[in-house]
Amino acid sequence: MTNYPRQQTGHYPRGDDDCPPEPKDPADQPKDPTGECEKCPDPEPPKLPDPEKCPEPDCNCPHPPPTQPTCLDELIEKQTREISEAERAKVFKADLEALLAKAKAASAEYTNDKYDKLVKEWLKQDADIRELVRKLVCAAPCWRCIIECYVCPLLYDISSREKRLYGDDKLYSDVSSLYDLRYWHDRNRARKKRELDRIKLVLGAWEKPAQQIEKTLGDNAKLTADANARLGTEPTKVVVDVFLRLVPMHLAIAPPPSSGKTTTIDRKYTEFCECDKGNPDDCCGPDVGVPTMRQRIIGPQPYLIRPGDYYLVICCLTQQRYLPAKDAWTAAESAYEAVDAEIKRLTADVDPEKVKQIEKNAKAAVPADCTFNKPPAEGEPAAR
Repeated sequence: MTNYPRQQTGHYPRGDDDCPPEPKDPADQPKDPTGECEKCPDPEPPKLPDPEKCPEPDCNCPHPPPTQPTCLDELIEKQTREISEAERAKVFKADLEALLAKAKAASAEYTNDKYDKLVKEWLKQDADIRELVRKLVCAAPCWRCIIECYVCPLLYDISSREKRLYGDDKLYSDVSSLYDLRYWHDRNRARKKRELDRIKLVLGAWEKPAQQIEKTLGDNAKLTADANARLGTEPTKVVVDVFLRLVPMHLAIAPPPSSGKTTTIDRKYTEFCECDKGNPDDCCGPDVGVPTMRQRIIGPQPYLIRPGDYYLVICCLTQQRYLPAKDAWTAAESAYEAVDAEIKRLTADVDPEKVKQIEKNAKAAVPADCTFNKPPAEGEPAAR
């Protein structure tokens, strides 16, 4: 099996002195799976302060007028919340059973022989893509400016729109009404749903790693051949294909550095559009954090881990990220529903028709005499 060393000297074959030397700083490759993850933060909702109490009347009030049966409302809301969580639990249990079945099938297909074959092809393509990049940067010396001027602004534009939608995802710490609190829970559940969806996409990418990596290698080989054919006629167009899709896809499926298989593609061919930032979370190996816009173009990909590490990746993603994210989203969804139900109940309680009933309710509660009247203080005349 061919193995390219991390550092090489001299120039590429068939190159000239104006072309770049081989890399001293290879591009990043996927992380090794470790199974050690920090717990994701879970913000506490702010406390809604109780309404300011009125001063006690200067009366010996026996019982206040009857109010709405809030205890029953609260019990109904509690039962509704528990039923809702139980229904979601059934759905997620089915998801886990389906995931287990897919993992067993994928593990049976992802053998050591298959792994060795895929790695061999990846190493061959690494050399082919390195040579393509060498020729491309000679044919289009303005390659970086093409990306910075015509690609990066498009990424920044979508990123700014997303920023306008979600801000920095920070939740405020004070509320003064149930509507404020409901909005807090709405933002919280939406943020947790996006996190859960990201993790599900990554898990989905690992359902059939051997098939997906084989397909990606085939697509990359075709794209490499097509780029080589177009170098002489439209090199500036090839820049976009190579640096926005071919190189990222090739590195996305790369074996981790611990495999001893290191790319010969220089890091400088991967570092541009610096304002396109993400928030990586790759404690399990695969990144389930907030991706950059460039990462979203190709989507999450399985990469060339050893077959013996497959269940380590799947179990870590499931136990350390998927289940906590599922529980957090379920709790956030239920908390939102509870506040929403309270808003609906209190909205009905302050309905104008309820206000009109105050006179009737008060008359029904007023006693026939004033025996409940608070006795006068010493030296004060009795109330008439």
